Formats: sequence, structure tokens, C-alpha cells
Amino acid sequence: MTRSQLITKVAGSTGISAAEVETIMDGIFDTIGETLKQGEKVTIAGFGRFEMRQRRTKSFTNPKTKVASQLEPTAIPGFKASGRLKEKVGK
Repeated sequence: MTRSQLITKVAGSTGISAAEVETIMDGIFDTIGETLKQGEKVTIAGFGRFEMRQRRTKSFTNPKTKVASQLEPTAIPGFKASGRLKEKVGK
């Protein structure tokens, strides 16, 4: 499902206009991003938890040049589904 399909579906099921749903979704996603940027977690009960995860140093070899290099450790966003979401999707 694409972003626009999600907006259309939510608008249809809630009776809110697609433009308003898009504005609300943008606000939610921006808030989640800003909160993660500040190093905090975002927990949505019954859905899951967004958090920053640390990625360790990783060694790799460029297949063309055969030069070995390392990727520096970095933080990446991650998501952990709640038990309720896992049950709902698993059925």
C-alpha cells in the first residue's frame, strides 16, 4: 500500500477529507522523526515502538577494487511491533 492509498483508505473509513488526513499523517510522521532525533522512543499502545538502534562497525570489501573498508557505527531508526499487532497480522 502506498502513502496515497493509505490516505484514501483512512479518509474513506473516517469521513475526514483526504487533505486533512494527509495533514494529520504528516504531523504524526514529523513528530515521530523529531522525537527519534532527540534520542527518545515513541510508543503507540497496541501498535508498537519506534526507537533508534545502534549499528556496529561493519567491515566490507568493494568487489570491483578489492579494497577492504569499514562502515562507522551509526544510529538507525527501528520499529518493534506490539504483541497485539503481531496477533492481528498473524491471523
